[in-house]
Amino acid sequence: MKYLVPPILFLVLAVPSLHSQNRTLKKDGKHFLFSFKEDSYLISGDSLFCITKEKEGFPKQHELNLVDYKFVTNDSIGYLKNRSSGIVYSFDGSKFKRLDRSFPYQSQNFSFSFLYKNNLMDFGGYGLHTYKNNIIYFDTEKKETELYPQASSYNDSPNPRHKIIGQFIGNHLYIGPGYGVLNEQESPLKNLSFINDYWKFSFKDSRWEKLGEGSLNITFPFYGSIENFNQNTLVIAEEGVFECDIKNNTLITYPNAKLNVTRTLNRSFDEYKVTYNKFEDKFYFIINKTSGVAELVSLSKEGFLGTKKVYSNLYRTKSYLWFIILSLFVVFILIYFYFTSKKTPSQVISKNLFKIREEIKLEDFKILKRLVDVSPNYINYSELLDVFPEHYSYESKKKKTRQSILYLEEYLIQKIKLKLPVFEFRRNIEDRREKQIRIK
Repeated sequence: MKYLVPPILFLVLAVPSLHSQNRTLKKDGKHFLFSFKEDSYLISGDSLFCITKEKEGFPKQHELNLVDYKFVTNDSIGYLKNRSSGIVYSFDGSKFKRLDRSFPYQSQNFSFSFLYKNNLMDFGGYGLHTYKNNIIYFDTEKKETELYPQASSYNDSPNPRHKIIGQFIGNHLYIGPGYGVLNEQESPLKNLSFINDYWKFSFKDSRWEKLGEGSLNITFPFYGSIENFNQNTLVIAEEGVFECDIKNNTLITYPNAKLNVTRTLNRSFDEYKVTYNKFEDKFYFIINKTSGVAELVSLSKEGFLGTKKVYSNLYRTKSYLWFIILSLFVVFILIYFYFTSKKTPSQVISKNLFKIREEIKLEDFKILKRLVDVSPNYINYSELLDVFPEHYSYESKKKKTRQSILYLEEYLIQKIKLKLPVFEFRRNIEDRREKQIRIK
């Protein structure tokens, strides 16, 4: 009977305090907060607590074979995984069920986790002395983690990184800043840095697209993130609290956020000890106390973030201004050359005079040559009559000139490929009795 006293005493003292505003915890103990559907939970040591309400069967022993935790949910299903990937449990709001036949990989620590078509997936991470820029997924049939195929080359993908700020919407994965290596640097593992660029991965064509670059006011490793916060990602850091919408290039800053809370969070290399329950519209935190203990506290969303929001761009997109200017300049040049290099009918005829001379009669050629010589001006019809012999009467010359013009037009259309009409006619401005002609 005496061995039952400590557990009973623990339950009597722990359960009421757990559902109150504050709860004292062992500072160096393993504590993990997560939210699923309408409730929030605490894993502390070997026990699982529901911290939002009295719930039948809680607290309970969880019997998890995990050291470091990562919980991923889309509100309908939830997975608790080993932070470094490999081991996966499902969670139904009451109990955990082991799904894998694997082991802790130790290769994808602090990756960005998300659910695509209810499949558990991860991008990036760190482990086994390397930084990653690949996508992995848990195969529920094989009960193992597999590599997701990508069409983009290694160099056309984001630089390897971990502790990533990301976002997943629809069929697109959005990746933002993280700590890792730059591929283009010499000896990259000796030149680790914070990487400040943004990318989009399409699951339709399995390709990456760079969106732009832009930094956040955060310090590695002292920041954490909450995904699916208003469909965005909430970043909590000592320097400030930000809401990142990578898809729409929007940064929402909360200038009145309670930074005294963020500065007292458990700031080891682990993730921040914080969860957001959107059904309660409330945050739960595990904070460090000056007395040497940790404490579970809760704040409403407005109580933690405040009501003021400041909007700005999250990253600088690629500038297409110079490309547009250059394109317009090239188009202008092409149009200029098109119109300046476009040959007039008279120029086309001049170019083919030698060929024309061999194919038409001399009188017809002389008339055409005179028209070419005066082009683009008009010439009096009477000036064309003298190409014919002098013994022809005036009327005969006029008739033959008209016939020659008709023949030349038909010939130039068929043989030289000019368009109708080849010639233009008008009355002489100074003497309306005189008819004039020119090549159009």
